[in-house]
Amino acid sequence: MLKSTLRIVQTDCTLANFDENLSRHISAIEQALRDGVDAIAFPELSLTGYNVQDAAQDMAMHIEDPRLGPLRELSRHICIICGGIELSDDYGVYNSAFMFEDGQSRSIHRKIYLPTYGMFEELRYFSAGQRIEPVESRRLGRIGVAICEDFWHVSVPYLLAHQGAKLLLVLMSSPLRLTPGSGAPGIVSQWQTIAGTSAFLFSCYVACVNRVGTEDSFTYWGNSSVTGPDGSVVANAPMFTEHAMDAIIDYSMVKRARLQSSHFLDEDLKLFSSELENIIGRRRIS
Repeated sequence: MLKSTLRIVQTDCTLANFDENLSRHISAIEQALRDGVDAIAFPELSLTGYNVQDAAQDMAMHIEDPRLGPLRELSRHICIICGGIELSDDYGVYNSAFMFEDGQSRSIHRKIYLPTYGMFEELRYFSAGQRIEPVESRRLGRIGVAICEDFWHVSVPYLLAHQGAKLLLVLMSSPLRLTPGSGAPGIVSQWQTIAGTSAFLFSCYVACVNRVGTEDSFTYWGNSSVTGPDGSVVANAPMFTEHAMDAIIDYSMVKRARLQSSHFLDEDLKLFSSELENIIGRRRIS
């Protein structure tokens, strides 16, 4: 049964400076290679910075762009997952997750839920993804990737898990939002609740990779984490500080969780699909 070492790189990045961000990726990957790590993951839009706004079209690149060549080359010995702005074959601009493995590059997820509330305005600059499907990695197995807001919609982890993903990897650029009261900010505890609940309900690993640093008026809080299939935290990084964190992804733990409680395996997909069709039909009529 597959067991892999995943390194989460909770990093800062420089807004709209691809070359500098790429250099930071290369340094982190080279260190991971020296340490014998199987896979390495970076936050949402780690190659570009988050608040790119109108520069998104200028910074967008096809997954086979020569500028991504160093990541392809390094991936001959490690699986690399990071965030970038993708230019599709039909010239759509997407907030995407890229995967580099065995010298090849793939766009593995385009962010579906682009927030437009509060401080966010992603839908002005990006097209929305339309697919929820896992991806096969030789070093990580069958994984599902989501980008930040996607994971606040239960359909995303639900569909990924029921297509066989046993590791759900969430790339994030979650900024701090101050809330009244003492203790951890609300957004931090909310993400912890979502990660733990998803891991337990779907009996799988959930790895959240959040960035740190300050960009324009946004402050990113980090606190990346890996949660096991029983809902308990396997590893977590500090808040507000760049940090590289390793976690063992041991799929025998998924087996153990599902043998102890079959709530995930007992899910009635046909009933769910039928009732969903009924709901959609009633909405059409009304």
